[in-house]
Amino acid sequence: MNITGEIKFFLGDGDYAHLKFSESRTSFSIDIVSVPAAYRSKGIGSLLIGRVLLMADTMDKDIYLSARPIGAYTVERLSRLVSYYQRFGFSVIDEGLTMVSMKRIAKTAGAQHAVI
Repeated sequence: MNITGEIKFFLGDGDYAHLKFSESRTSFSIDIVSVPAAYRSKGIGSLLIGRVLLMADTMDKDIYLSARPIGAYTVERLSRLVSYYQRFGFSVIDEGLTMVSMKRIAKTAGAQHAVI
């Protein structure tokens, strides 16, 4: 059985950031992280990701994601995205031409996150 969920962060004037995730019996996956351009680099995406990390760690479940830039693909954009997720403890497990699959092992109970 898979459970899906969404976390929304309302920004005003009808704008919102959101993160969609899935949970299976053994793991979580981050499916979409979307923050409007005007609100990027303000920690909103990190806040949303931190919530899912907390849920996964509480349940002792690993987390998977596929990182791919929105819009025009460049090696630099993909590299920046990979570096961003590595800050949360994700590691590359597979690389394609325009995307990278990543995994984060569940942290033990009581472990602190860099960003929550």
